[in-house]
Amino acid sequence: METAVVARLFSIGDLVPQSGSYLCVPCGYVQFFEAGAKFIECLACLAGTSDGPAGFQNQEAEFWQYLG
Repeated sequence: METAVVARLFSIGDLVPQSGSYLCVPCGYVQFFEAGAKFIECLACLAGTSDGPAGFQNQEAEFWQYLG
């Protein structure tokens, strides 16, 4: 029996739950965040801003995925 693993995604302003590398889902950029900090826009593709890729142009968009 297989178990599906659903990765939680985070948006700008969410508190970082644990220190580590996080992937920007739209562009693949990886950034390190410290636990307790707040997520920011993607520095590579500007996801989470009006200049971000389609579907990721507002602060409520969830696009940071924990890698480890």
